Amino acid sequence: MSATVSAGPDQCVNKWNIDVRYSGRVDYSRPVEAVIPGATGRLLATLARVEAELPVSALASIAGVGRTRASGIIGELSALGIVERREIGRTVMVSLARRSAAGEVIDRLAHLGTEVVARLRSLATELEPAPETLLIFGSFARGEADAGSDLDLLAVRPPSVDPERWATALSIFAQQAHELAGNRVHVLDYDLEDLRRKAGPRAKVGRDFWSALRRDAIVLAGSQLDDLIDNVR
Repeated sequence: MSATVSAGPDQCVNKWNIDVRYSGRVDYSRPVEAVIPGATGRLLATLARVEAELPVSALASIAGVGRTRASGIIGELSALGIVERREIGRTVMVSLARRSAAGEVIDRLAHLGTEVVARLRSLATELEPAPETLLIFGSFARGEADAGSDLDLLAVRPPSVDPERWATALSIFAQQAHELAGNRVHVLDYDLEDLRRKAGPRAKVGRDFWSALRRDAIVLAGSQLDDLIDNVR
């Protein structure tokens, strides 16, 4: 926990800001290649991005792997049951064997970012006290996160909650998010009135930041950001 943090449009958020930072590891823009390096990873990643069969020649070209090398790797993956292979005349057609356990794992790995968001939603439902909102913004929300990207979260704590209790709960969530995602986690923590002052229509600082956040945000728990800002009680 830190008293102030350089983040967002106005440098200082508030005294209950949570700032958990680790060294990034997972490239969410290329998750299959990150886990399975080299030509094999590139071929599997290409197959995981399409539902239809591909000729080996087209697969090799898209994946940036030589035709002969791709044929050898596809043969090995076919023998393992990860890739389905069939011949139509002289053309060899291949696809990811999604019905096999190994093929299913590759398919899930290719969509790792979506799975991480779904599991973060599940964790967010366990936050006690429940947040007014908890959302993802930045490169993770845009589907552009790489190995150097933070998992950026914005949390709005409920009124009248004990600040220490809230900070502890949010710190635990941040640690869980890091363990799940593998990358650094950065959480901006606001109370409701502070959020409305900084992100509301009368705010003069950081309009581009808040506009981008509204556009990209993925809500994990609670209300949409605009609903909180516009619904002034």
